[in-house]
Amino acid sequence: MTKPVTKQGGLGAPGQPQTSARVRARRGWQRRLLRSPLARIGFFIIAVFLLVVLFAPFIAPYSPTQQSLRTTYIPPGVGVHWSGPDGAFGLWVSPVTRSPTGGVVVDESERYPVRWFVEGARWTWFFGLVSSNVRLFGVDGPANVRFHLLGTDEQGRDVFSRLVHGAWISLFIGLIAVAIGIAVGVPIGALSGYHGGTFDLVVQRFIDVMLAFPGILLAIVLVATFGTGLTNVMIAVGIASIPIYARLVRGSVLSVRSREYIEAAKALGKKDVPILIQHVIPNALAPIIVQSSLQMAVAILFAAGLGFLGLGARPPQPEWGLMLARGREYLATAPHVATFPGLAIILVVLGFNLVGDALRDALDPRRQE
Repeated sequence: MTKPVTKQGGLGAPGQPQTSARVRARRGWQRRLLRSPLARIGFFIIAVFLLVVLFAPFIAPYSPTQQSLRTTYIPPGVGVHWSGPDGAFGLWVSPVTRSPTGGVVVDESERYPVRWFVEGARWTWFFGLVSSNVRLFGVDGPANVRFHLLGTDEQGRDVFSRLVHGAWISLFIGLIAVAIGIAVGVPIGALSGYHGGTFDLVVQRFIDVMLAFPGILLAIVLVATFGTGLTNVMIAVGIASIPIYARLVRGSVLSVRSREYIEAAKALGKKDVPILIQHVIPNALAPIIVQSSLQMAVAILFAAGLGFLGLGARPPQPEWGLMLARGREYLATAPHVATFPGLAIILVVLGFNLVGDALRDALDPRRQE
């Protein structure tokens, strides 16, 4: 008696060859993804970004809204020394102020050490669940002596602290915008491609109208209509991403709706919604995952652009686009105020774009091991 063939296409146990092939395919794209140097760089950038978001009040040495009009426009590195008053090596800070005539004055007669895990003003995080007065680093000295790693802005606020606290705003806007795009665009695209006919025609013409507007322009129109603020920005950016997901999923559904397993499911009496959820949409997960990674970068850029135009976050929120807009007014006298928020936006968008490109290459079925 011959043994059952267990290779794909043989007569082995039902589902076994398909399951084995699916596992091999999953492991294959994971290996391709982990071998990509661009993916490693992108994941590293995103990981650092997430750590900053999770531990923002601990990493930031000061409150993002704490003002000091005596220390406005302090450039990075002013008042910082690499040795103490007795010549001991380390990071030391002297008091820095800005005189009424506009010059920066450094009191070289005083130097205070910068230490790790310094106690300061109490902060709360995660809706009040976490509270402490310990920060990652700070000046071991009087309260009026501060260490501004990236300088200060027009209100004397610490730029580094505002960048750290602004990270969660950008991430939250991106996550909500992508979630709105997936929650609305994926069902619309799946139903449109699966049913076809008049329904598909009407839906796709509406999608064409939305795609006729550039994404940032559509977001501007929506924010101008519903009002400014972070909530409206997230909704506007999310709505602008709906047609992208709808068109993407529709294309994937059109390629699988006539497959044999779809016909078999219909023959077994399954309804349309279970077929879409169990068989059709899972085959579109790969392009959805890739698009979501790229769309995070687009959403962050859109949110920063709206903030730059004054349609997003409102002062004194430490949103990167808003910081960039305020810093634009002082490029001649204090270029660091706009430079560092711009670099932060570039770095985060680069991270998500690198991951998206690596995922697209790894999930490409034409790629060979």
